[in-house]
Amino acid sequence: MVRSKEEWQRIQEEEDAEPYLPGFTVGEFERLTESQQQHESQKFLQFSTSSLGYWKTCKLSSCRRAKACKGFLSEAQVKSGRYLTSFPPCIREGAYRQEATLAEAARLFGGEDAEG
Repeated sequence: MVRSKEEWQRIQEEEDAEPYLPGFTVGEFERLTESQQQHESQKFLQFSTSSLGYWKTCKLSSCRRAKACKGFLSEAQVKSGRYLTSFPPCIREGAYRQEATLAEAARLFGGEDAEG
């Protein structure tokens, strides 16, 4: 089936209007700069890391004092390549905590990966 230009535009607008992160649709999130996307993703996953209690062993004193995840990756951490840029600094690349964090986000926010 051949679609018209208007049909393609309507489909794109519908996809852009889909909810993505709290406060952002897919289109709004994609229009952010890469560093802003990383910041918003980290902010979203802080709920999960806080719920899992990762603040208890965090290297950042601000997280331990707040008894919640409050950390963001620094520019040096992003450039080092040892961290996944969508996760707070308590989650390193290859860490077992990545899967648990995503599962907790699904549980907290009723995502597709939520069980039962």
